[in-house]
Amino acid sequence: MLSSGRKSNPTRSRLSFSRAFVAGILAGVVFCAGQDAAAQSDIAPDLLNRPPVAAPTTKIETGAIPVVLSASQEADNFASGMMQGLMVSGDVRGIAMVVVKDDHVLLQRNFGSLTPDTKFAAGVLADVFGAVAAMQQVEQRRLMLDGDIGKALGESGTRGMTLAQVLTFQAGDPSLAVQAVEKTSGAPWPDYLAKNIAQPLGMRATAVRDGSLETNIADLSRLMIVLVNGGAFQNGRALMPPTVDSMEAVHFTSHPALPGASYGFTQIQRNGWRALQHDGGAGEVLARLVVVPESKLSYLIAAEGRPDAQFWRALDNGLFDHLMPARKAATVAPTAAAAPAQSDAERVSGRYEPASSEANRAAPLMLGRRLYVRAGPGAALILTGAQNATLAAKPGGYWTSADGNLTAVAVNGELMLSSGTYSPLALYKRPESYAGLALLVAFAAAGFAAYERRRRPGTRFPSDPVLGLAGASVLFVLVSAFVWLLSPLA
Repeated sequence: MLSSGRKSNPTRSRLSFSRAFVAGILAGVVFCAGQDAAAQSDIAPDLLNRPPVAAPTTKIETGAIPVVLSASQEADNFASGMMQGLMVSGDVRGIAMVVVKDDHVLLQRNFGSLTPDTKFAAGVLADVFGAVAAMQQVEQRRLMLDGDIGKALGESGTRGMTLAQVLTFQAGDPSLAVQAVEKTSGAPWPDYLAKNIAQPLGMRATAVRDGSLETNIADLSRLMIVLVNGGAFQNGRALMPPTVDSMEAVHFTSHPALPGASYGFTQIQRNGWRALQHDGGAGEVLARLVVVPESKLSYLIAAEGRPDAQFWRALDNGLFDHLMPARKAATVAPTAAAAPAQSDAERVSGRYEPASSEANRAAPLMLGRRLYVRAGPGAALILTGAQNATLAAKPGGYWTSADGNLTAVAVNGELMLSSGTYSPLALYKRPESYAGLALLVAFAAAGFAAYERRRRPGTRFPSDPVLGLAGASVLFVLVSAFVWLLSPLA
């Protein structure tokens, strides 16, 4: 029996499927191409089918983006770097600093063991508190600046010095101002300080304990604002603006070329600015306060450890130069005196040490220990040791540095610098004094020995006087070497 249909071929079926699949793919490609052409129909013909753009292979130069820092940020960065650098030596365990401007704190930084809340003895920095208290009593007309201090103290006689002279370190001890405040106010100094200064300004750490004034940096920053902000701090007030102006004015100067003193401060001239200064602290913590009245700026530096004069000079000068850029200095008022001659410079030459006087009470940290002076060409003075500078002779009888920051005047055998007063080094502190004595005694011993030999030719051993003189000569040589080794260079 024959079948009615044809037998199916599997190979032909697979081929047909493959052809259909390929045809479908081609149709899809044609469709997509048509869609793409339609999509590009809005593009200008000259932009179609352009070759790809290669990525740049050379470096593209771009300018640095400037970072604008505020004045406080710049000062903070500078102070931080300087403070950390000065702590490397290990002589200082901690440094703290605060800068105020107008009515606010501009920056406050501390490193190591000191913090803004660390209490320390104010030392002679208490003079500033005493000056503020005295000016408060002057405002209330209980004290007179030109009145004899003896009368203010309730004494029957006079002392021959005024309150103004006491406050400008011309006579007496500045603590006399505090005694006068106690007498006229009727209150002990600890109570007066608390009621009239500490409490109105919110100074919680400032108080008199066991006869010594204690404070901290946070409290002192408030007093600093008072001194540059017309006597006020926030809602508190210690002095009226005219009183602050009077307190910070120049009231005494030993020479027109020297900065002079105000009430409670000695003054310096630096970078063309007039500034007030007062050092303080005691024991392991020392402090330096600087006020620049014209710029309404003040800063305080405190250090714990063994900071020397070079440390204070580097820190103080660096901070001042950064905060107060140089400007044209005020000219010194002309005088009839001629410029120092070469003979004057030769006469001033020698070795000096800080003078023991009230004039140096306010700024001992910058004095150093020894000052060496020699005459240079053109009657100049060349300073080394405590100060390193060359001072030119100027009409008016003084010497000054090229930048005007350091000035010198010779008065009554002393050398008065704008940084402090120096006296000639005492003979007993000079190694050559002992060397000269050793040489003199050695000659005496040799002469005495020669005399004995002539009298008693057969004597083998020196007599006791000769041995004594020889021993004294050796002793003086050893003392001379000891003094020379201990002589400080700055």
